[in-house]
Amino acid sequence: MELFSKALEVAARVMREGAATHPDNDWIEHSSEYHLGRAQEHLRLWRDGDQLQDHMSHAATRLLMALTLREREGFLRRFTT
Repeated sequence: MELFSKALEVAARVMREGAATHPDNDWIEHSSEYHLGRAQEHLRLWRDGDQLQDHMSHAATRLLMALTLREREGFLRRFTT
């Protein structure tokens, strides 16, 4: 579990860094599908050897964004029906 916690800490760091350049939490305005596409692009760049960013961390963070939005939609649906 400790290793998984460290991976979540990396995703949290990516989110903090993103908040510095996107202070309005605009990631929430995009769909889960958008974040899945961005995750796929980061994985492609990682596989191609691009080293401009930590693409695996960014892909994981985008997947967590998509999951968060999916869970949020389900949560909101329970209280609006």
